Amino acid sequence: MSPLSVRLPTERLVLRPTVPADVVRALEIRSDPAVARNLASATIPPDMLKMTGWFATHAQEWQEGSAYRFAITLDDRFIGVCDIFDVAQGEGEIGYWLDRDAWGKGYGLEAARRLVRFGLEDLGLTSLVAGCADDNATSAAILIRLGFTRLANVRIFSTSRHEEITQRRFRLTA
Repeated sequence: MSPLSVRLPTERLVLRPTVPADVVRALEIRSDPAVARNLASATIPPDMLKMTGWFATHAQEWQEGSAYRFAITLDDRFIGVCDIFDVAQGEGEIGYWLDRDAWGKGYGLEAARRLVRFGLEDLGLTSLVAGCADDNATSAAILIRLGFTRLANVRIFSTSRHEEITQRRFRLTA
């Protein structure tokens, strides 16, 4: 499946494979401490070289089948990223982040729902896992609404918060 041909429409959004040019807008969004604090490996401010390098690897990851990274777009405007990564042996992990201006409008649930469908139906994965900070009730609610079940709490180091945090882990089985 060529990433160039993939478009995943929802009621209001279109998910499309990320491209290197998306890094400019991604840097804007990730520069918001409220966004970055919910991403365990994010730095505040974001590291432009690391993020540029990360976006440059997305097409190769897609070709290898190890990760599928999507720009979340609203009226052709990049408002966030959702992805399936660490794909191996029928399982992948999902993640998502949105511009703070897009919070509270249901876009996270809408994008994650379509991403899950892509993973299970189009990729044929048998399970998906996800994690969110224990204090990120919105993200946990999205996962629960999508049918994920809580696995466990784990302690991880959050680069964005500069401290160890509790992360809730979830799983969805096809």
